[in-house]
Amino acid sequence: MRSPDIGTAALRLFTYAAMAFLFFPIIITLIVSVNPREFILPPSGFTLDWFKAAWTSETFVRAMGVSLILGIVASLVANTLALLAVLAMVRYDFKGKALINLLIMSPLLIPTTIFSLALYVYFVQLGFGGGIPALVIGHAIHVLPFAARILTASMQNFDTSLEEAARNVGAGPVRTMLSITLPVMKTGLISSFVLCFVLSWNDFPISVFLAPPGWTPLPVELFTYIKFQYDAVGAALASSLILISGIAMVVIDRMAGLRRVLRG
Repeated sequence: MRSPDIGTAALRLFTYAAMAFLFFPIIITLIVSVNPREFILPPSGFTLDWFKAAWTSETFVRAMGVSLILGIVASLVANTLALLAVLAMVRYDFKGKALINLLIMSPLLIPTTIFSLALYVYFVQLGFGGGIPALVIGHAIHVLPFAARILTASMQNFDTSLEEAARNVGAGPVRTMLSITLPVMKTGLISSFVLCFVLSWNDFPISVFLAPPGWTPLPVELFTYIKFQYDAVGAALASSLILISGIAMVVIDRMAGLRRVLRG
């Protein structure tokens, strides 16, 4: 009877140790971002001056604008493609269905750095190189699997009789889509968009390979800054990104449930 207890305790201890290992850098970043003495620990007080400097920096504000536009456009593209693919795969059986699903999910199977380098080489061969279209396409492909998982979960419990009722009273396919399908899937669509936006906003590998000069997303600008500046402004900006991402995850959990999203 004692052996299972020891095993359970060891597993629990390992889980707590792994969580502590994962959260330790985040906690240190948060502490440094409010420490008046920059990187000197333990902290000597509390200040928001580093956050003020980060959010009033012209370079960072411009990079935030780039990441904002990029995240919105890439999320819209990814969710549009995912919605069309999910509607077809959930409702119909056809040859190549498994292959299409594999292609959509394939970015999850490839390390992001290798995937980003492959995209860069591919776009160079096409004559695009690093440019805005290539950057948007790269981000959209990267977040597409996550959009597909969430929208698939949203479609599983969809009552198709609502669409049939609309068609019976004379609504066409487009009208039915706009007035029935999309409103019913609203929660899943919003959750998918928020998650895709957060992933695009925080993406570094694709941005560093494909971002053109003068159109630098925030993660790349932050990386460049911390290479040459030894202050807590970078930590404050990183903390801001952590907090924004955490709030987004809470929103998704409240709207769709993280377990449901992850199960797809």
